[in-house]
Amino acid sequence: MEEGMMMTTQQIGNVDSLHVKCYAGDMYLNYFLYFVDGMLVDTGPKSCANEIRPFLETKKINTVALTHFHEDHTGNARWLQDQMNPGIYIHPMAMEICARDGQYPEYRHEFWGSREGFEAKPIRTSVQSDNMEWEAIHTPGHSRDHLVFFHVKTGMLFSGDLFVTPKPKISMWQESIPTVMDSIRTVLTYDIGEMFCAHAGYVADGRKMLEKKLEYLVRTHEEIQHLYQKGLSLEEIDAQLYPESSPLTYISKKEWDSKHFVRSMVMDEPSLR
Repeated sequence: MEEGMMMTTQQIGNVDSLHVKCYAGDMYLNYFLYFVDGMLVDTGPKSCANEIRPFLETKKINTVALTHFHEDHTGNARWLQDQMNPGIYIHPMAMEICARDGQYPEYRHEFWGSREGFEAKPIRTSVQSDNMEWEAIHTPGHSRDHLVFFHVKTGMLFSGDLFVTPKPKISMWQESIPTVMDSIRTVLTYDIGEMFCAHAGYVADGRKMLEKKLEYLVRTHEEIQHLYQKGLSLEEIDAQLYPESSPLTYISKKEWDSKHFVRSMVMDEPSLR
């Protein structure tokens, strides 16, 4: 596969953003890194270190707030710890995972790089940047430890992987879509304004887009449940609704698949998964 990267920077209010676009053949994935008030939100994948680290070296990073433990969000944490020694914070349940070198499927090592272990401190209810307090809202579903960071006065939300796209059709096998739906409902109880997504970038009206995603998931959940109650199997529902496989399903050797999305809609109950 032909591989490559593109990189752009942008300033949005008091937030500095780095956008890295990673290519693999005809497919590409976007990653956005954010710095605000002395705080870095996530660290980006190690595979993009040559593009990310010069950006980080221009910042006085005192705090790193991690939305979750996945390697595309934590890949440069060890380097930051060694080079700048900021306080690195994550949900308590992910601290032990982060202390070890990353263990995940080979395609993710090839695409996102091999994450080295690092020491993280626990986030309880909030995280402090230089002059601002960010409420840490537990939003499981994509991963058990997932957090989003919300600033009450400005309405700014760093959403990690909670949003990504308004109309998902595939998911990782570990994800619980009903739990994601409940997490979105939780976030929508706050006065959300601007949203900064790790993969979709800056979203001016975060509330509107989260509502759009929730409406789509509720509607899709009802459709899948209806087909299942009519007697269709999970495989038949998947074939009817999602006849074309995503390139990511092939690349990930089915770790990402519409079949997981359908199964979760039928089998999963909201939980701290």
